[in-house]
Amino acid sequence: MIDLKVRRTAGAGSAVLVGGIALNAVLNYGFGVTLAWMLPQDAFGAVSVLLSVLLLAATVLAAGLPWALARTMARAEDGGAAARADADSAFRAALVGNLGLGAVFAAGLVVIQLSTDWVLPGRGPWLAALMAAAVVLISVYSVLWGALHGTRCFDAIGVAQLAETLTKVAGGLVLVGLCGLGVPGVATALLASIAVAVWLCRRALGDRLPGRGPVAGARAFAAAAPMAVGTIGFGLLTTLDILVLNALGAGDGFVAVAVYQAAAVLARAPVLLSSALAEAMFPFIARGRSRAEAHRWFRAGFRWVPLAFVPMQLVLLITPGSVVGLLFPASYLAAADLARAITVGTTGLIVADMLLKALLARGLATAVAARVPFAVAVELGTLAALAPRYGGLGAATAFAAGTWAAAALLAGAYLRQYWPGWVRMRTVAGWSLATGALALVLAAAALVPRPVDLLLIAVGLAGYAALVVALRLVPPADVAALRARLRLPGAPSPAGRRRA
Repeated sequence: MIDLKVRRTAGAGSAVLVGGIALNAVLNYGFGVTLAWMLPQDAFGAVSVLLSVLLLAATVLAAGLPWALARTMARAEDGGAAARADADSAFRAALVGNLGLGAVFAAGLVVIQLSTDWVLPGRGPWLAALMAAAVVLISVYSVLWGALHGTRCFDAIGVAQLAETLTKVAGGLVLVGLCGLGVPGVATALLASIAVAVWLCRRALGDRLPGRGPVAGARAFAAAAPMAVGTIGFGLLTTLDILVLNALGAGDGFVAVAVYQAAAVLARAPVLLSSALAEAMFPFIARGRSRAEAHRWFRAGFRWVPLAFVPMQLVLLITPGSVVGLLFPASYLAAADLARAITVGTTGLIVADMLLKALLARGLATAVAARVPFAVAVELGTLAALAPRYGGLGAATAFAAGTWAAAALLAGAYLRQYWPGWVRMRTVAGWSLATGALALVLAAAALVPRPVDLLLIAVGLAGYAALVVALRLVPPADVAALRARLRLPGAPSPAGRRRA
């Protein structure tokens, strides 16, 4: 039986979170693809807007207080009774503050929807009520997640996320497929899934939940404010493109949004994995006793950007039509070109997300808050210039401009604190060889018919993985750990590991 209260090390925590997120990603994106087949395009577009609104709400509500709470509780792990008391008062402040913020957000959403019909045109008050209830539950879930994150209860986070996804997928398929409820069915499933996650997080915290007592004052909210500015701005980078595209209308209702969402579903899939990796590193970066130690933790996670995430992005950059044609109906084939443009932006988003969480972990939220709004301004300006004329392609270009602006600005802030050192030429040459070989195979896949293209993509990725291991680009310790978990040849036996 899984112990939801166990505390994990960085390596084990990364494995739990990344493994859970990988499974969640399969379920979430399978759910998205299934909805694209089950719903008319305009309804799928409405679901896309609904998901974007809730994603923005989750970003706002997880922006300041939960991250500040995670940092406080991570640092309190090595402290005494006084540190625990401070963490308890910070928890109470986060819960009160987030509930208030969630209530304001939910009320504003209802007022806007009912008075202007702008968010989801043509949808009734019942859908607005479901969205508002989901927002309030998200405000509580975010605080519980922050507490679990800070105390390194990664198993509980993984189980809660998996339970949330399973409830959403199962409930959504039943309510949409069997009951024919369409968009309200998806909204109901989303609300139920968040309620399940809240219940599990509450159970996992157990005796770590503080009782009645003092609430951290203005100092706690002041510490959370720059975190909120930075992470809210970061959330806007990932939702403005769809929300603006929905607002433009383009004369075909939600159809343009549906095609854009199909492209985004594919192109942004690696962000879930990279975000899990960054979150697993967060408490250890926060607890680092020196800059050098904190940077070592960051580097341990960031090395997987070129090793794992860039190759995944190359598939959509070079052969988007193969993947879109495999997963979506023929009416979504226009998403292939959009997927290529969104993929460029997703790579920038991965880099920016990892830098942002590392800076927040080290208490550099002010530096983040001073830079991310400029990236949002870049995206907004590009959206205003390109989206009215070029539609989805303009929105995707704006997304890429905003995310890479954020990556550049946050990299500048990080380099002011840490000098990463030079990468060995042998490593650069080996990675270039493996990536170049993958690109050549993918280029060939783009020229051949199906199913040969899919076979070449699979061969290219397998060959790339073999090359990076053979060239020792992946640390041998990681390879040995993977072999041990999978009981592959070359892995030391349990007795051998005990003798070692």
